[in-house]
Amino acid sequence: MREFYYLAQQLWQRVPFRHALLLVIFLAGIKEQYPFSDFPMYSHLDAESDVLYVTDQEDNVLPMEKLFGTGASTQKKVFMTELKSICNPKKRDTRDALPEEKQQAGIQLMDKLMPKLKRDKLAAMGATATSLRIYYKVYTLDAGNISSGKSQLVAERAL
Repeated sequence: MREFYYLAQQLWQRVPFRHALLLVIFLAGIKEQYPFSDFPMYSHLDAESDVLYVTDQEDNVLPMEKLFGTGASTQKKVFMTELKSICNPKKRDTRDALPEEKQQAGIQLMDKLMPKLKRDKLAAMGATATSLRIYYKVYTLDAGNISSGKSQLVAERAL
């Protein structure tokens, strides 16, 4: 038996790219299971894209990362999660959400963001904000042209 292990070890040492071979065997074994997938993340782009942004009371756009220590894209995901929890019991897609439902999700997002507000950063930017607003806006690609919908105020909070 000892000779078998010695012989197997000798053969294994002669295999070129043995680490790559192990990786191929591993990936073939687990197949299409996250995070090991050959499906490209951005295989196609939708004709619609949406953004979430923060402004002061005069609608001057403010940097979310500096104010709250978190990016707008991350907070858009939080907003969409809140919106899904509102729309899904009604069996509706978030794209069909009513303005009141978007405002409800925006208020829930604002409740989560306000404890993270860095007031010193706001003052350092020279902003004289008395309130913060969160807007939601949808951009659409139509016949090669980008059109933007109207920004919808989804939350506002006095400072």
